[in-house]
Amino acid sequence: MATKPDNTGAFRKYVVEFLGTFFLVITICMMEAGSMGQFAPIATGGMLLALMYSGFHISGGHFNPAVSLATYLRGKLNSGDLLPYIVSQFIGGTLAAMLAGFLLNSTGAAAPSPKVLDIVPSLIAELLGTILFVYVFLNLTTIKKTAGNIYYGVALGFTFMAVMFAFSDISGGAFNPAIGLGITMANITSWETIWVFPLANFVGGVLAAFLSQFVNGPEA
Repeated sequence: MATKPDNTGAFRKYVVEFLGTFFLVITICMMEAGSMGQFAPIATGGMLLALMYSGFHISGGHFNPAVSLATYLRGKLNSGDLLPYIVSQFIGGTLAAMLAGFLLNSTGAAAPSPKVLDIVPSLIAELLGTILFVYVFLNLTTIKKTAGNIYYGVALGFTFMAVMFAFSDISGGAFNPAIGLGITMANITSWETIWVFPLANFVGGVLAAFLSQFVNGPEA
């Protein structure tokens, strides 16, 4: 008797991507819009580290539309999963920002004044941060020579923490279109400059995919 195919596997992946992006975005929104903004890079890097180890074996641990696009370009994500991954990530980020706003408002704290980004420096900062993060992600998770390593979560958590420390004062420190939407919804950055994030982050992801392929060669 033929068994029915398991159609829940793909859904599990999308749930993991939703949850991972949700907790990543709510962490950065709560930290940046609250009173502990100086510790946001440490908290966000630590959260990403935990999320990578808890979700990588199910979905690949993207939690970032730019990472999903780059992984697809490297041939490591099925075309049928690309859009559901990105949609799951944006939904997770949107709900996280909404909940963060509710929680912050419940404390009676004054809403932060959104930062209007300086366009050219912000584009450069988001582009460089995204290239580095996605490049490290691809080299640790999609290359044969690094397959099976156990340090990917630590490396990615520290990479994200480093680029946040380096660039968040300039651009808000997203390096992820879903985070860019989240910090805009949380009034950390202005709606006037929200387009900076998807432009710089997706371009950065594409460039990182080609860079990873070039330096690792055809055997990768």
